[in-house]
Amino acid sequence: MALSTSGRNMSVAAIVAGVGGVLAIVGVPLAWASATIGGETTNLNGLDSDLNGGKVALLLGILVVVVVAAGILNLSIPQPGAILAALGALLVVDVALVYFTSMLGKMSLKDTSDAVSAAGGTFGFGIGLILVAVGGILALVGGGLIAAKKA
Repeated sequence: MALSTSGRNMSVAAIVAGVGGVLAIVGVPLAWASATIGGETTNLNGLDSDLNGGKVALLLGILVVVVVAAGILNLSIPQPGAILAALGALLVVDVALVYFTSMLGKMSLKDTSDAVSAAGGTFGFGIGLILVAVGGILALVGGGLIAAKKA
């Protein structure tokens, strides 16, 4: 299925992937996690110096948008669907690494959550982390649909 815009045909899959890239970009500066201890709330966003996962997500989101824009402009990119699917998968992996490991930050979000809970506080995921994860899934699905269509 294709939509016509400004005389150009865009597949719905490309729009889905593009929206995923934009969601990832928008989610980076927003809160990725929130911790409340003793009535004081602290937010961690993707651009904090302690969290490199946000910078990686920003780069991947920009690359998704660039690949989709190149496709809209009819520029020749080999295997755009596979590239978009891989970038979407990397966004999802980035979120998983930020949550489960300390590879992209000083401390994983899981360890931070455990520490906050042990101190009697509450911990929650922020909208930014959720947007990056959903953006990665959309880019993965859109890229997969493009790749399946061209196969």
